[in-house]
Amino acid sequence: MYLRIKFTIFITLLISLNSYSNIIYDKKNIVITELDLEYYKQLHYQKFESEINNSNALKTLVIVKKLIENLKMNNPDFINKIDENIFKEVKKEDINSEIILDIVRYFNIRNEFVYDYYYNYFEIEDLEDVFYKFNKLELPISQNKCLTIIKLMNFKGNEDFTNLYFKNLLTQENYYEIFIDNKKYDVCVGAKSKKMIEKEIFKFIELKIENDFERFVYEKQNK
Repeated sequence: MYLRIKFTIFITLLISLNSYSNIIYDKKNIVITELDLEYYKQLHYQKFESEINNSNALKTLVIVKKLIENLKMNNPDFINKIDENIFKEVKKEDINSEIILDIVRYFNIRNEFVYDYYYNYFEIEDLEDVFYKFNKLELPISQNKCLTIIKLMNFKGNEDFTNLYFKNLLTQENYYEIFIDNKKYDVCVGAKSKKMIEKEIFKFIELKIENDFERFVYEKQNK
């Protein structure tokens, strides 16, 4: 099974360094500036496509710093593994701030929980829940390998299609042949549709792993 979860970092943030250099948090060897806060808010938006207010961003940044420092001290091999994954996607010289690196580490650690759920626990019932959240799931159907489209069909709640899509997740195949009124059709699931569905699967799993991830984070802070 494969779910592409790639966090792209746009380090060229349009921020005036002098404008955001004020320290807004300084407790127990954790120092956070307005610039750090702005970094987190922008990176959070890139990852989750939703905005976060200053209060919640600051709270999360404190958690990030505590978690990363704890892992550096108690589980450096894990941090090294996370860093290796990060630097496969981003050049070291492109990350021009330690706080940015810590934030990206935090997001990648969270992704480890997502991967674990996807590979080990994601079931067809989960996919049914994902499809149910769509207002409609319209996809083209064809009888000549998608060379010619006959019409769009709404596959929301279609058990055969759900089973077939789940099977293809397991096998990483791209074969969508289905019978409708005793006639064989190809369901044309293009790259755009796949990306849309993967995005919803990702959002679903994010909610599923939330409690376990939060428990992990707070356990590490309290050690």
